[in-house]
Amino acid sequence: MGAHSRRRRNRARRAVAYPLAIVGLGGVLVTVGPGAMGRADILRTVADAVGAPAATRAFPAGAAEPGTIGGATAPGEVASSAGSAPAPTAAATGSTAATTTNPASANRASASPASAAPGGGPVAGPRTEGLLTFRGNATRTFHGTGPLPASSPAQRWRFPGEGGLCSTSVDQSGPSVWCGTGWTGQPAVFERAGRTWVVFGAYDGAVHFLDAATGERLLPDFPTGDLVKGSVSVDPDGYPLVYVGSRDSYLRVLAIDGPEPRELWSLSAYDVSPTMWNDDWDGAPLVTEGLLVEGGENGQLHVVELNRSYGPDGRVQVEPRLVFNAPGWDDELLEALGDSNVSIEGSVALHEGVAYFANSGGLVQGWDLAPLHSGGAPERVFRWWAGDDVDATVVVDEDGMLYVGVEYESLNARSEEVGQIL
Repeated sequence: MGAHSRRRRNRARRAVAYPLAIVGLGGVLVTVGPGAMGRADILRTVADAVGAPAATRAFPAGAAEPGTIGGATAPGEVASSAGSAPAPTAAATGSTAATTTNPASANRASASPASAAPGGGPVAGPRTEGLLTFRGNATRTFHGTGPLPASSPAQRWRFPGEGGLCSTSVDQSGPSVWCGTGWTGQPAVFERAGRTWVVFGAYDGAVHFLDAATGERLLPDFPTGDLVKGSVSVDPDGYPLVYVGSRDSYLRVLAIDGPEPRELWSLSAYDVSPTMWNDDWDGAPLVTEGLLVEGGENGQLHVVELNRSYGPDGRVQVEPRLVFNAPGWDDELLEALGDSNVSIEGSVALHEGVAYFANSGGLVQGWDLAPLHSGGAPERVFRWWAGDDVDATVVVDEDGMLYVGVEYESLNARSEEVGQIL
């Protein structure tokens, strides 16, 4: 089969989606499904389709399935290019961020406790089935499973029942009211304890845990100190963990194995140095082979060793260590830009062990994470300047080709030369 026919076939396979649509509209979360669907049908179409035998799934060719966030796609070469890499930091100890527990709040809605793992439970549970991170897999190429129902969609529930997902946040322009969900706004949808969960963060400054069939809370909301703009990620290896960043400067690991979410660990955007631009976390964390990989608006790439396990009480626990961080900029970029807007706002993509991302300065780069497994530090193996702001997540296809969307903002010669769809 020729390359053109293969690509056309893959595009056709990608044109499918979950039959249950969950959409953020006007500060609320709305779920849309076929009018005749009941709870059992929702569970079947959202969860069972994902859990179908591999031969019947409609995954993009060569892409990791949605339950394997850290999976690799088909072989493809990684090009290297000129440009000196910034000096990385291989951390020998963990973050200095304090580990805290989210206190119970008397005015929160009650929730049904999730079943806890047995005392001294397995190191990892069954693979988590569902849509676990932004764009569903490590290469950020997953669109869902199909086919779509033929009947007309109808709204089944909205969240919240009244009002919106709003709060006041302060930026360089001063305080303003923000409503809805964030830049990506994609909820995680997954199976746990016999239910289909919908988990998302929003502009009300909280993470929400809902039943996909009813829209009711499965756990109380987890409040952060500011907006949650990026998509959450759910642990792909069966641990009851959610990974999420907030504009309050913290990247968090939350446990969902009890009657309320617990904060097990956090990393501040200021726990690394140097930083440049801001302290938000817009990207969806990537979990692969026990590592959490995330870029921040502080301009840095972070790699955290999670060290997940279960305690004697059967509850999940983590002992994270920041094992690597490096600036996502270099002197060559700063000289070309003439400013310091080098925040990383997209989600990191992974292909054959190389983490790809871009920043607001337009620098697209790839870092080989393989040396971490032998005690070394990741190495930058790809560098390419797009000339202008790249907020969108880099996508990697089965041949290792990168797809990049670039803003036309600075109106400089480089962005005019290379264009905006790369």
